[in-house]
Amino acid sequence: MRNLFHRTSILVLRIVALLVLSSATKSSGAHLCAAELTAADIRTIQQALDAGQLDDARKALSQTESHDSLELRYLRARLDRGSGTQPAPDLIQLIEKPADVEVRYAVLHPSARQIVFLCRDGSLRVLNLTRKGSEPKIVKDDNGSAVYRGQFSADGKRFLSGHENGKVIVRDTTDWTVVTTVPVAEGWPVRELAVSPEGTSFVAENREGLDLWVLTPEPKKIVQLAKRLNFGEGLAFSPKGDVIATGGMFDITLHDATTGAVLKTMQHASYTMGLEFSPDGQRIASAPRGNVNKFLAVFDIAQQAQLFNAGPFGNYIAGMAFTPEGTRILATGCEKQVRIVDSTTGEIRLSIPRPECSTSPGILRDGSLFGWSEPSGFVYVDLREVTEEQN
Repeated sequence: MRNLFHRTSILVLRIVALLVLSSATKSSGAHLCAAELTAADIRTIQQALDAGQLDDARKALSQTESHDSLELRYLRARLDRGSGTQPAPDLIQLIEKPADVEVRYAVLHPSARQIVFLCRDGSLRVLNLTRKGSEPKIVKDDNGSAVYRGQFSADGKRFLSGHENGKVIVRDTTDWTVVTTVPVAEGWPVRELAVSPEGTSFVAENREGLDLWVLTPEPKKIVQLAKRLNFGEGLAFSPKGDVIATGGMFDITLHDATTGAVLKTMQHASYTMGLEFSPDGQRIASAPRGNVNKFLAVFDIAQQAQLFNAGPFGNYIAGMAFTPEGTRILATGCEKQVRIVDSTTGEIRLSIPRPECSTSPGILRDGSLFGWSEPSGFVYVDLREVTEEQN
């Protein structure tokens, strides 16, 4: 009881200090912006919500007029849902994985409240998040080969899946019919896959390397971008679809998406397997994997310069997703937390505790929902749902 009183007292003192600082700033004629709420301030507000001290959290959040950053929108949504002196709900929702089949992970649609479970029996299980409790649409053909990778095109109109038997299947997401099947590497699993924004080209791993393919007018291999590595590779298309990033041992290599020609290289660390472009295409995030270099870095592409290199963390970053405005990165991994990271400084703005490893994060294009995959299923926070229920 004494320890609980001590922790509560410290939390109250932190909130009082935050409010005093905010009052002093306002009295001088200045207005707080999101940058003036430090990561420590954000943690204090989060702790107040967890402790049911909603009035204190409300006062602290009222000191900033900004609603833009992901962490502030999340905290405000928690506050809006809370009541009385009970801890504010964390808003975490879980869609359990299908019980009748082994699942690799789930993928979030870029602009719709829809997820796809990738299954070992070769099927896709498509679920609408707005229809809770509904049965998934099971998408399966005669292929029957385990799904290793899956990705939507940025416009959401196509879904490409890479299979154990070396085929890439292209589907129209309107009705999930097969558009075409591309034999990328017979008898070799497609472990890595990246899809162009309009779904008209892709890069996939085969036995020898990473090959660039175009789908129109007919599927055709253009060029091999890089050699295959035993531990895997990083792959990403730029938002405009004109540049492809590959990663491997130490370098991040940028290629022309039409010819495959090398445009630039940047060095980060060994096993550069996690790559993600910012929404404006001017920066690229890199998260090496393995037991040595547990970092998250962001590079300015034009300057070929590292903006920051955050870490080392307790475990490697297993997935990244930029927020639509590009100021934050949602980072997943196996430290039992999902992090919201400032994409310009590398500062951890907020951590969401989780019981399991997490991977494959996604954020809807309008920023109203974010989520990630866990061994138990797909976990998400729907910010729009909170707003609609309050209205």
